[in-house]
Amino acid sequence: MKKRLLTNLFVMWALLSAAQPGGDVTLEMCFQKAVENYPNRQQISLNGDAYDLNVKNLKTNYYPTLDLNGQVSYQSDVTKVPFPDIPGSTLEFPVLDKDWYKINLDVAQMIYDGGLTSGQKQLEMVKRDIANQKVMVELYNLKDRVNHLYFNIVFLRKNLEILKVLQKSLEATIDDARSAFETGMLLASDVDALRVEYYRSGQQITEKQEDMAALLAALNELTGMQIETAAALKVPEPAFNRYEYVNNRPEYILLGQQQSQLTVMQSLATVKRRPVFTALGQAGYGRPGYDFLNVNFDDYYMVGLRMHWNFWDWGKVKREKLVLGIQNEIIRTQKESFDQNLRADLHQHLANITKYEKMIEMDETIVRLQQNVLKTSDAQLKNGTITSTTYLVELNKLASTRLNLEVHKLQLVFAKYQYLAATGDL
Repeated sequence: MKKRLLTNLFVMWALLSAAQPGGDVTLEMCFQKAVENYPNRQQISLNGDAYDLNVKNLKTNYYPTLDLNGQVSYQSDVTKVPFPDIPGSTLEFPVLDKDWYKINLDVAQMIYDGGLTSGQKQLEMVKRDIANQKVMVELYNLKDRVNHLYFNIVFLRKNLEILKVLQKSLEATIDDARSAFETGMLLASDVDALRVEYYRSGQQITEKQEDMAALLAALNELTGMQIETAAALKVPEPAFNRYEYVNNRPEYILLGQQQSQLTVMQSLATVKRRPVFTALGQAGYGRPGYDFLNVNFDDYYMVGLRMHWNFWDWGKVKREKLVLGIQNEIIRTQKESFDQNLRADLHQHLANITKYEKMIEMDETIVRLQQNVLKTSDAQLKNGTITSTTYLVELNKLASTRLNLEVHKLQLVFAKYQYLAATGDL
């Protein structure tokens, strides 16, 4: 029985040491597939299309505007020449008709708008970048969710590996216990205790298999992949530099872009105070034309230059700029708070990494010592000096210590990925 038990424990150790499955699904692959499968990712392309259309519309500010206007009207009175009749004179002053007809083509060409159009183009670009960055925040949250799903599946798979090996060890031990019962070395209750533990391990296997199936289904839904078994997931090995502080979080970048938008809006507020020059022209045909004394239909035209300058606005623009400056300051404090909280979180992530590294070293020592204890318990069970219950306590201790070792290894890798996620490098 001792030889068979040690053989099973060796198999158990070999399986745990070969923790990485031979599949071809990696965490990075799941990240990529999740991003490609995310419906809202299409918004980035749509934002670009909307930006292009808005910029094309703004460019038309410098295109000439053509307006065709027509008017037919009847009025109750018209302008009359205020001269008295001259006796003996045959000179007649024309009388304007009360029905008027006009059709005009008005042309306007922007010459200088104070930089309003270029500022509006810049504002549209910033708005597009902000909209795209909001999508990047969603994608970051998506990758973080995939990260948790992936590691939870690997963790459950590790649990199942240990439980299945433990169950096989129990099968071998039950066979040996039956033989010992037949020879009178063990009681029937000892064999039953081993069977109870066997069924309990089967219960745990079923529970974790169902949990893992649910997590795998969620991962497939997010990534659009068809991962059939958790054995295909490889344990990640992140490239990690714990001493380099970076803040690439998409939320932090978004705050910076919102500041840029406020700066552009401040510039646009200044532009409102600048004069605007426009060339204009009008050509038309009607009655009367520009010469009111001509009672016949006539054509006419006019060209000129118009200036518009709102040189006094009672401080409205100044107050708008002050409000925008306050909003910029609010975002600045939000960025500082975000950065401060991130630094605090990184201290905790680094502490977790160090903690798990030390715990792994202690786990390896505990496993080695517990193996020695189990060898002694196996000999005592064989000689009938201890009960199967006592033996199971030591066997479960070994399984628990091995599980702790594997869990801490996974937690170390997960802690490193959590650090990467915190800095925005996931």
